[in-house]
Amino acid sequence: MARATDGAAATRGREQTASGVRDAFRRRLGDNRFAVWFGDGVTISLAASAAGEPPRVVVRSCGGFAHEWLKRTFHAELSAAAREACGPAVVVDWEAAAEPPTVTPADRPADAAAAEATQAGRGRRARSRSASGAAAAAARGGSDVDPPAAAGPQRGPARRPLGIEEFVVGPSNRMALGAVEIVAERPGEMSPLVIHGPSGVGKTHLLEGVCGRARDLNPALAVVMLSAEQFTTGFLQSLHGSGLPGFRRTCRAADLLVIDDIQFLVGKRATLVEFQQTVDALHRLGKQMVFACDRELDALDGLGSDLLTRLRAGMVARILPPDYDVRRGIVSALAAKRGLAVPDEVVHYVATHITRHARELYGAVNRLEATSLMLGVPITAGMAEEALADLVRSSGRSVRLADIEKAICKAFGIEAGSLQSARRAKTVSHPRMLAMFLARKHTHAPLADIGKYFGRRSHSTVIAAQKAVGDWVANRSPIVLAESQWDVEEAIRRVEDVLRAG
Repeated sequence: MARATDGAAATRGREQTASGVRDAFRRRLGDNRFAVWFGDGVTISLAASAAGEPPRVVVRSCGGFAHEWLKRTFHAELSAAAREACGPAVVVDWEAAAEPPTVTPADRPADAAAAEATQAGRGRRARSRSASGAAAAAARGGSDVDPPAAAGPQRGPARRPLGIEEFVVGPSNRMALGAVEIVAERPGEMSPLVIHGPSGVGKTHLLEGVCGRARDLNPALAVVMLSAEQFTTGFLQSLHGSGLPGFRRTCRAADLLVIDDIQFLVGKRATLVEFQQTVDALHRLGKQMVFACDRELDALDGLGSDLLTRLRAGMVARILPPDYDVRRGIVSALAAKRGLAVPDEVVHYVATHITRHARELYGAVNRLEATSLMLGVPITAGMAEEALADLVRSSGRSVRLADIEKAICKAFGIEAGSLQSARRAKTVSHPRMLAMFLARKHTHAPLADIGKYFGRRSHSTVIAAQKAVGDWVANRSPIVLAESQWDVEEAIRRVEDVLRAG
């Protein structure tokens, strides 16, 4: 027992010393520079050493050019920080890890049933412990409740949640922001709120924002925010660990339940039943629910008609990809937050050339900051064009005719190959005409190539299809897709969302 206690004390001592080395190194580099190069993917630890041996600081990062560059650039400053924390005899070793030293969830199995079975097979004791711990947190009535089960080991410290006041508002997201503010101020009045839109448009930002605003307005409010994966994992772990009542208390005792990415619940039958029962229980109690997904509810038929009816009974708010003003606001706000001097012409360049979603804008600002620090030069228009060249090419990737065909089939559940068939029924001809219209809008393909691709039709057929869809848009005429009628503008937006998502 004494030996185990001594070992634990030695481990704590090494961790404290390593923390001292990191703090000293951060002071030498500055917070911004340290965060860029040593925030993720690099660990600094103190190795165990025998009596009489000098202390040894070990720096691990992924191998290759990046590892050698970090060692060559920062070895002297890191050695000085290590001597400051550990004494003059310290040794600093740089080790290249085979994989980046980060902990990430296992790749999701393609088959949803296999995924549930995989999650269900994990350690019973840990499952019961995590579910009961979360239930106890909910019972205490805290303002925020941890997820009922973690999807693997956790890294810390966690990222600071984003607030509503940091959300850049514009025509593309104003309705969703207004709905979130109403929900935070008057929980239960508009429940459930479902926010949908393609990846990278700010859905998770709003979910975190509604939790923070609701806590600020009512600190006694019990708030639970989970991803769909955490909900699934928590349910399965509690189910197989005899902790189901605790898991249910966690979710159903919440005054505000927020779940992100509910499209991942499709195909998980047992989890969907639990999710629907949770929705029903909270609805009866007049509690507030907020959910987010990456597509419209009509495209989530795998959730089941009963659950979709319950979700539609509240408020559904769409977020469109950010327009120019929103993109410009995001870049300016992020630069100001980082303390970066970014000229207006550079802000304009980024907002004009990187257009798909906000995450790419964050990546662009990160690239500008890192390049400026690495080269020791200010951010200018010329530097930005050179540093962001590959990101701009990726954001403006070309759309192929096959991409449009695939997007239409995916968006409306149309059988692959139908658009290239000779069938003339509206269920096929309308999607085919829409495909030709979008091909003219998003590709540089000649009329003849478009007609040939979609069923060996003539270029005049493509012109007629383009005109017909244009008339539908002007007159707001319905369009028949997958044996259902759609508003033509909504149908176009839906296909373009799929194209943006790749």
